[in-house]
Amino acid sequence: MPFTEILGQEKAISYLQTLVNKKRVPGALLFYGPDGVGKAKTALEFAKTLNCLDPQARQSGQACGVCASCKAIGQQTHPDVLFADFLYQARRKIKKDFSASGYEEELEKELAKQQHLSVDTIREVAAKSQQKAVGNGYKVMIIDQAQSMQGAAANALLKFIEEPPAKTVWILITNKRSAMLRTILSRCQPLAFAPLSHQHIEQILQDNQLETENPSLCAAYSGGSVSGALKADGALTLLKQAGFNQKGCSAQGPAAVATGLSRTLATGRQEAQAILDVLLMALHQSWLRADKADQHRYMQILKQFENYKRSLSRNVSPALIVETALMSLDGISLPIFDTENAYV
Repeated sequence: MPFTEILGQEKAISYLQTLVNKKRVPGALLFYGPDGVGKAKTALEFAKTLNCLDPQARQSGQACGVCASCKAIGQQTHPDVLFADFLYQARRKIKKDFSASGYEEELEKELAKQQHLSVDTIREVAAKSQQKAVGNGYKVMIIDQAQSMQGAAANALLKFIEEPPAKTVWILITNKRSAMLRTILSRCQPLAFAPLSHQHIEQILQDNQLETENPSLCAAYSGGSVSGALKADGALTLLKQAGFNQKGCSAQGPAAVATGLSRTLATGRQEAQAILDVLLMALHQSWLRADKADQHRYMQILKQFENYKRSLSRNVSPALIVETALMSLDGISLPIFDTENAYV
């Protein structure tokens, strides 16, 4: 994916191209911003640019996309570029060949358990950063969900990003910059990634053939990210199937939505989170449009929903939270499926 195909991040990309053109690539970069706005794609494209075998393409601050190096990075098989995330960590923990029977099912279960990047994963990535480069370009070590590193893992990384070898670049990706150690932040060049416009999200959904029932509506509830749009699509589908409409849920609606959640706890929490996010956005929009007499009621419900969201991080059933939240909307009119009146 060339830089030109990454929408909505022109400022960040222009900065990276300047680094390449001036040959002033720092040893550590921090890509921060919401999930689903192109941080990981930009990191991989930057790695391609640093290792592209076409000198003319590199001089223009772009990767050619067709040389052996670019193709290998795109397939994540390049020996000098490593992308470490929860999927990478889950694969490390499964002690069988990827072609073995039952591998995908086991991987899915292991992936659902991932919450933190472990010290063992970080040490493995750090060890690979010290190995001699195979090509003549840069070694690029990309760590996604960097905010999930705790204690020993963060400290294990610290000494390697402080003084990396020549032509070695660390790229840390996070959606929560404030959760990271200050000592790590102080050693990284920060680069902000902005939320995407609704128009960009709709275009990305269409260009990548990401099926959603109503791209425009999903974009309105996306929170400025593609992953947010896809989560919103799932939430809207669950609400619609349960009979939710502008006047609220039918008598069986709250229970039907709760029953529709995944039985897997981690997935069920994500689905419940997406439903609460959609309802919160719709409530906020209704509060803005309400007269003073009704605004107090909307404010009370908004506070309740914030409590429901906090409960999701505790040992509370996602189904129970969703059912309770929907029951609290009895008598409230929310134009959730009205594109013109949806949250913007």
